[in-house]
Amino acid sequence: MRKLALLLLLVLFVTPLQAQSLWGDLQPGPYAPGFTQWDRYDHSRPYRTAKTLDGKPRTGERGRPIRISIWYPAQPAPDARTLTFGDYLDMLAGEARFGLVTDEQKRRAEETLFAFPLLNTLTPEHRVKMRTLQAHAVRDAKAVNEKFPVILYSLGSAVLANGTPEYLASHGYVVVQSPRLGAYAGLPQDNRDVLDLETKLRDMDFVLNAIREWRQADVSNIGTIGFSAGGRWALAAAMKNADVKAVVSLDSVMLFPDAVNAAWRTLPHFNLDAVRVRILHLTRTEFAKQDDLAMWNAMRYADRTYVEHTEPSLHHWDYQSLGYATALAGARGEHADEVSAVYHDVNRQTLAFLDAHLKNGKPYKATGLKVTHTAALRAPITAAEFMNAIDEEGTRSAIDAYRKQWKERGTPPVAEATLNTAGYVLLFSGRAQEGLDMLALNTEAFPNSANAHDSLADAYVAVGNRAKALELTKKAAELLPKETDMPSERRAAIQASIDAKLAQLGAR
Repeated sequence: MRKLALLLLLVLFVTPLQAQSLWGDLQPGPYAPGFTQWDRYDHSRPYRTAKTLDGKPRTGERGRPIRISIWYPAQPAPDARTLTFGDYLDMLAGEARFGLVTDEQKRRAEETLFAFPLLNTLTPEHRVKMRTLQAHAVRDAKAVNEKFPVILYSLGSAVLANGTPEYLASHGYVVVQSPRLGAYAGLPQDNRDVLDLETKLRDMDFVLNAIREWRQADVSNIGTIGFSAGGRWALAAAMKNADVKAVVSLDSVMLFPDAVNAAWRTLPHFNLDAVRVRILHLTRTEFAKQDDLAMWNAMRYADRTYVEHTEPSLHHWDYQSLGYATALAGARGEHADEVSAVYHDVNRQTLAFLDAHLKNGKPYKATGLKVTHTAALRAPITAAEFMNAIDEEGTRSAIDAYRKQWKERGTPPVAEATLNTAGYVLLFSGRAQEGLDMLALNTEAFPNSANAHDSLADAYVAVGNRAKALELTKKAAELLPKETDMPSERRAAIQASIDAKLAQLGAR
């Protein structure tokens, strides 16, 4: 009898919570959110070694496992069962090794999650309540046959942030994510070194390449969302990919001046001048205190909005639906209202920001007590844009565009090194006169550069005008000592080129 009474009490306790939604008061968009997962392997990066420690061949798949979660605009399915927090929680166990997942593996994965800060304070009752919380997505629902912008969500488990991806999918976005994994099996999810950072960036690239197979994904119109460490990965995507139009940072370490940031700066793609997108940085005061605003200000060609949430009770997880779920389960006590308010604010501002910049929606205006906005400076022509213009539209068109922007800006719109590279590419591809024209433009734009004059001398040698080549070589020799801030290795290389031409042209 006592056992039956306890069971009835549990039913009465849990049933009302089943109506509680991980969206809270967020208003759904015109689409039903669908959800599916793809299990893929990146065979270019072994995740498990070929042999065991005793030298025996390792059996089974060894490629890097990439489980891709996709939330997407779907057709209504009124009778279909929507996912719950518990469903997303059960997906944890299959992230690093695909196939059937046992109850014991699910249990271990759940215990690992609930060992994290804040979560490790939850009671068994709180965890039971969380499992019943309703999500909105229907697994494998029929997709709407339209094209939608792609949101590359920072790496992480679907259980952490399903509310935001579902909400965005209902408003017409394809949201794609994969878990955080170490560089190889056995390493922690975030090893905080350059290998781990480079691994995460390659995982993001893999996911973006994979989502091209999803017919509804418009991969020419991309937004990135970065939570925590994912802020760096989201911003890195904008540095590398011109199809990224907007970046949202959710309580991320994107601006932290730490060891990982120093490692990031050593990677070939790192270039703050290459960030030419809209950025929304939503963060707590605790993290704002650690941000390097010099880095923020250095992104001068990006339109930047910084929103600081000053509520002292906020936790890092509150920028994901996981934090809100703890409040719904009754674990946040008197701070539940603050947690709810920020969760709703983060989602509404994220949607408004993405709509404005990926869908030409209403202009976005940040809300909050501490908001700063910095407009982007007009960006110069990138090396990729200039080289593409030469390849696609021709040298004359590229030079004309250069001169037009130069006149409008008042300063050369392309770096000296880019013009120099373009000139030599033309010279070496049998287009000597076009190369000469390009290198002549470089000396016009950078009249005090020894290297520009030395390069133009090479062009005149190529077209057979030795007298002009000699004149320019001597001019380069005259200018070189005046460039006092030039690295010694570069100075020596230019001097060697000058000496070789002087000898070639009979001046020595």
